[in-house]
Amino acid sequence: MEIIKIHHPIDNNFKNNNKCVLAMGYFDGIHLGHQKVIEKAKEIAIKKNLDLAILTYDHKPSIVYKQISSHERRSITLNDYKMKLFKNLGVKKVFLVNYSFDFQNQSPIEFVNNYLIRFNVDTVVAGVDHTYGSKDADMKNMIGYSDGRFDVCAVDLSSFNDKKISSTAVRHNLDQGDIKTVNNLLGRPFKTLGLVVHGLARGRELGYPTANIEHSEFQWLPSIGIYVVNITIGDKTYNGMASIGRNVTFGDKNPITVEINILDFDHNIYGENVSIDWLYRIRGEVKFDGVDTLINQLSMDEKFTRDFFNKKRG
Repeated sequence: MEIIKIHHPIDNNFKNNNKCVLAMGYFDGIHLGHQKVIEKAKEIAIKKNLDLAILTYDHKPSIVYKQISSHERRSITLNDYKMKLFKNLGVKKVFLVNYSFDFQNQSPIEFVNNYLIRFNVDTVVAGVDHTYGSKDADMKNMIGYSDGRFDVCAVDLSSFNDKKISSTAVRHNLDQGDIKTVNNLLGRPFKTLGLVVHGLARGRELGYPTANIEHSEFQWLPSIGIYVVNITIGDKTYNGMASIGRNVTFGDKNPITVEINILDFDHNIYGENVSIDWLYRIRGEVKFDGVDTLINQLSMDEKFTRDFFNKKRG
């Protein structure tokens, strides 16, 4: 898959030689609705024997329109993983545009002429509510802007699978810790990528050693709580239970950390880049009266986690 990074204004010498079917969107999360848009574009591309391409952005468009909090700047799917998902969906080319004020300030016809025509599009595909700049820049008006130069396909996602599927819904359920719903909306386990770093080693002292995972500040994480997870190190995947929280039993002012106790595992993995599949939320974080009570709860969490995987295998 080819990734072409573009800064507005697009270079005068830019030219895409092969005609393509283009799916447009930020695609945060690449949830089932996004997948429906991309699959529709893929269906057309196969039928016409053309390349499947994506137009997407290097960060959230909302950054250009308003002040947003550091929490809101986070993404469900960071770009590296998003590109991997695109490739798995059969995408041949990604036009990765820096979404700036100047880019969004184009008139709809300027956007069409500057980008879609130069991308050599045969068909443009997006959700019916997709916009690309000004008030009149929507899929309904795209047909007029195309002036017969390419086809337009707007995919209606309003009643997809009889439920509202959106990036907003995914983020809301992540904030609620409802991983089951998140995974249903995504059509796959919610995944994060991180680096194993040193922590305070409290888990080892309790008999539950943990891998401390450092995430990008732009990664949206589930809410504070205890979770069943899979963690992949290299090409091997292990079962584990994860904690997102402040370790409140040991103080009220601790920073939020992500720690994973990997079941039946004893190996030094500091410095490893890992991926985590979040599978189920066991409970919220609790401040215990003492270490013994905490250890007892961890034992119950471990039993729940083992039972979860045993049922899954069964």
